[in-house]
Amino acid sequence: MIKAIKAKYIITSSGEPLRNSSVIVNGSFIQDIIPNSKLEKRKYKIIDLKNSILMPGFINAHIHLELYWVNKFLEPFNSFPSWLNQIIKLKGDSDPSKIKKSVQKSLNESIESGVTTIGEIASYDGLDYEPIIKSGIRAVYFYEITNSTFSRIKGEFLTRILSKEANSLFDLRIFPHSIYSLDTKLFKRILAFAKKKKIKVGTHLSESIDEVRYAKKLKNNLEEEVLCNMARKPEEMKDPSSPLEYLHKINSHGHDITLVHMNNLSKEDLVLLNKHQYPVILCPRSNLYLTQKLPNLKFFIDYKKTGLGTDGLSSNLSIDFLEEINFLYLSIKNIVKGPAEKKVLDIATIGGARALGIDNSVGSIKKNKKADLIAFDLINENPYLSVVHSKKKHLKMSMIDGKIIKLR
Repeated sequence: MIKAIKAKYIITSSGEPLRNSSVIVNGSFIQDIIPNSKLEKRKYKIIDLKNSILMPGFINAHIHLELYWVNKFLEPFNSFPSWLNQIIKLKGDSDPSKIKKSVQKSLNESIESGVTTIGEIASYDGLDYEPIIKSGIRAVYFYEITNSTFSRIKGEFLTRILSKEANSLFDLRIFPHSIYSLDTKLFKRILAFAKKKKIKVGTHLSESIDEVRYAKKLKNNLEEEVLCNMARKPEEMKDPSSPLEYLHKINSHGHDITLVHMNNLSKEDLVLLNKHQYPVILCPRSNLYLTQKLPNLKFFIDYKKTGLGTDGLSSNLSIDFLEEINFLYLSIKNIVKGPAEKKVLDIATIGGARALGIDNSVGSIKKNKKADLIAFDLINENPYLSVVHSKKKHLKMSMIDGKIIKLR
């Protein structure tokens, strides 16, 4: 039966919040938004959320579900390279059962904080695949590749997923890890492979000042502390450049590459971004956790293709998406013009959808889009502030693809 979901406020991500209206859900799609006065009880199954805010589901555009367990074993560090060395060592000494448990915990915490879409970075050759499918969450699935795992690009898992029938909740991508973990030639081959298979691409970029110095051929601790320990040091382009300039030069296929972090950018980088409109995903708490600076928030708050991610528990204190929203809100409050609370929620919904290239399907409440919806208790009379102030306990409903997965 067609559902009519009523709430005191509806945030659509377009215009002001609607009052005393209902979202009509037919199957997995949003059929309409109508005033409650026009509801016909015999025609719809009415779900009355009463004193609540109904809105698009959150999009955690960058997360490592598999690394939930890592946080427990991290030792204190004071630089990005020293952290990275720990991660490399820990990831090489893990077992499948631990990874699957981590994935499940991460999925549960994501859903409990209002996330309906994840941008997952998968680095264990598909150990996270089945739990993701069973969870019912919408997943943009970035299959990670480094120098040491390049052979997997034609391996069993990727071949199997590419040959599967389309799943409307699962979107396969390729994720060359970074410019410092892949030879330039291999990076180019990945981009060519993605072009041939019609798969979108993402990568970590400009995450640390050492990466910037590495790309510019300057003295850096990334080479001296991390890359020197690798069996084969990645070979890169000879011309000094910023990481973004480097990537743009080798992107001969014109991929709309999703760039994650981007917190060490020059004025020239910002000009390049404005010109080519690469999608960007910010992970501000992760940046500070890894002893780096915050991104240029004044620029990115008004950049159309800006999304938000928690990263994984390997580089954050939590993957609670509400905490990431709250942190970003406090960080931009004195920077932006206009209501910071609305801008942050836009980034957490339609911004993330644009950054992942799925904004035609999700990210806002609009006719013919997918019914990925969440609702929170109204704890402040301003609906935007109410959501920003919310905790997991205030989540009242979560719906993915028209299916209710939480309702109280």
